[in-house]
Amino acid sequence: MGPSAPRHRLGPPIRLCSRVASVFVPVVVLASCGEPSSPARPPTSPSVPSQPPAITLAKLEVDPSVTGGQTARGTATLTGAAPADGLAITLAADNGAVTVPSTVTIPAGDTTATFEIATRRVTTTTDVTIMAQAGDVRRTASLRVRIDPASIRPTASYTIGFSGLNESRATFTTYAEFGFTISSVSGDWVTSTTYGNPQPFIQFTSPAGVTTTGEVSITAGGMPFWLRSVDFYSSTTRIPYVIEGFLSSEPTFTVIDVLGNTFGNFARTSNPHADMPVDQLRIRLSNPSAACCSNPMGLDNIVLNR
Repeated sequence: MGPSAPRHRLGPPIRLCSRVASVFVPVVVLASCGEPSSPARPPTSPSVPSQPPAITLAKLEVDPSVTGGQTARGTATLTGAAPADGLAITLAADNGAVTVPSTVTIPAGDTTATFEIATRRVTTTTDVTIMAQAGDVRRTASLRVRIDPASIRPTASYTIGFSGLNESRATFTTYAEFGFTISSVSGDWVTSTTYGNPQPFIQFTSPAGVTTTGEVSITAGGMPFWLRSVDFYSSTTRIPYVIEGFLSSEPTFTVIDVLGNTFGNFARTSNPHADMPVDQLRIRLSNPSAACCSNPMGLDNIVLNR
């Protein structure tokens, strides 16, 4: 055999990954060689500072009620401190019973401002809406103007005798006479055209051995009036009663008493507070019938001044 071919020594191993990485797919090959790469990040935009919320009207508050002729107060409140030049609030009212300033300004740095509300005397209780506005924001509040009792006096007297009722035993719910309205509040009131002082009158009946209550309300379309007297009737029992007067929804007087047995007759009962005006009356009768038999109880001839 001839001489063998010479052997060549191998050099150090070649890292193919670096060669391939520079030519083909560097991300994949570099990762395989333990050299992770960071994912590309999108470019960021510069941040825009947020705008603070606009200062505007948060609420409007006024005194809930006032006697006509006196002064009430209102308060406008902002959502934050007023700006450097202050903030003007526009004011208005929906009724001529009150007068408000056209505007009120909340000074710089403050959050509230108060204002006065002038009122005039009224002949009926009057609810007025006060409005405040700043820009597109509107707030409202309600003010009740009450009747001033010292400013009114009666000029005429009327007797409600139920003369317009002409059907006996009909259910009684409401009745109007001389501008007054009498309405059933509780109890099974019915009309009676065969009895009264004189007839007709209204009554309700308790079954034997049962006590029931009948109540009526008297109004004059919101106008003030005065109760002078009323005639009460019961067939066989005494008459426990309550009379309550209200003016501008506030109690003015209460009378609680018991009449002795009228034995089927009417008894005139005077109001000890006849000088006190009201715009609503409540008359409530308690009918404690005896165990033997049912008992009718009622009223007639309500004397009123206005």
